[in-house]
Amino acid sequence: MSTTVNQGLKLAVIGAGTRGYTYARLAAERGAEVVAVAEPDVRKQRRLLSSFGSAGARQASSWDALELDAGEVDGVIVATMDDMHVEPTLRFARLGVPMLLEKPIARSWQDCCRLRAGLGDAAPPILVAHVLRYAPYTRLLRSLIADGAIGDIVNVLHLEPVGFWHFAHSFVRGNWHSTATAADFMVAKACHDVDWIMHLIDSECVAVSSFASLTHFRPESRPTGAAERCIDCSVDCVYDARRIYLDAALAGDFSWPVEAIVADPTVASVRDALENSRYGRCVYLGDNDVADTQVASLLFAGGQTATITLSAFTELRSRHTIISGTQAEATVTAAGVELYSFSDRRRRFWAADGAERAGLSASHAGGDRALVHRYLDEIGEPTKAGRQAFGEALRTHRVAFATEEARRHSTVVDPRDLPEQVPDEASSQSLLLGADRTGSRP
Repeated sequence: MSTTVNQGLKLAVIGAGTRGYTYARLAAERGAEVVAVAEPDVRKQRRLLSSFGSAGARQASSWDALELDAGEVDGVIVATMDDMHVEPTLRFARLGVPMLLEKPIARSWQDCCRLRAGLGDAAPPILVAHVLRYAPYTRLLRSLIADGAIGDIVNVLHLEPVGFWHFAHSFVRGNWHSTATAADFMVAKACHDVDWIMHLIDSECVAVSSFASLTHFRPESRPTGAAERCIDCSVDCVYDARRIYLDAALAGDFSWPVEAIVADPTVASVRDALENSRYGRCVYLGDNDVADTQVASLLFAGGQTATITLSAFTELRSRHTIISGTQAEATVTAAGVELYSFSDRRRRFWAADGAERAGLSASHAGGDRALVHRYLDEIGEPTKAGRQAFGEALRTHRVAFATEEARRHSTVVDPRDLPEQVPDEASSQSLLLGADRTGSRP
């Protein structure tokens, strides 16, 4: 990983929530500063600028009210909600500076196509926040694959343990509780898991299937006597918002997930959120529609297969992957890679670099930091890989959206069948993914 100090780089941050704040913090570690921010919540806006902003930083309550001219910033970070990625990206791409775009690219494949068409051929480098590919354990795994330690990859068995309280926080009470405003589960939560697998398997994905269900967070699962708000409830419940947020605040811990529900780090503000916001509501009230369990199967042109399982009913911990190769079996977590060699029937463990290798999803096992550092380096010295990054991310998203299409229709979908052209009413310009559609179908 580069250790370049990016002193003096000027950034604009669009969306000062948890992701925007995190990216700004990591950029500031390398000497960059925020000179402009767009955020409707004044408290979040103030928090980001007081921590990482320059004197006289420009402020706006919305992305379309933020006026920036070419030369005023070196980079733009777009970290708004899923359904607000396309327009800000199009608006600020005209500045011609590298952009960091929070995943997913958009809430629908059609909007992904609309964004690519609107960007045209002169788009600046756009890095999508597929953070897992940048994590230290991924770099370690890729090096072992390149050295032939695993042989040819045959199958990938991948578990995304969302975590019981994390699912309740984000997908029942939080911003991703409804597919009316956020992307479907596989896209919103696991598009970077899809990206990670495609990053390992050097072959085109040619078929996907998927099944999902909302099994538990439904009105019929609500315990007898449960109140509408946890703060008024006497039922012993593992999803009690007081246990998730208030206990941490009382202990003086206002980090994630507490920071996601309040902008002011006080116990009083947390109590207020539990009394008045979604984050204090019973998880069984029934207005969420996101699956709490999903499985997807992927087939690649080279014959490789992969499965991805997303489950709410786990401990919040590192992703767990088993890779079956022709020479060895690899067990992969954020801590590192264990190989069982077929030749000598011995196990060996390689630890991932970095103090964050055992971290959880808040830091993506060091992937957040590595992503931001890679982005800042791209600003300082643009690369061919940076110019190609957006097209590669689009290919990943096409597979993720195809998975959701397969789930909705209970069928097998070839991702290449998703249209690569914006509908006529939006644009007649073709979506160029940067790669020919080649290879025979299975």
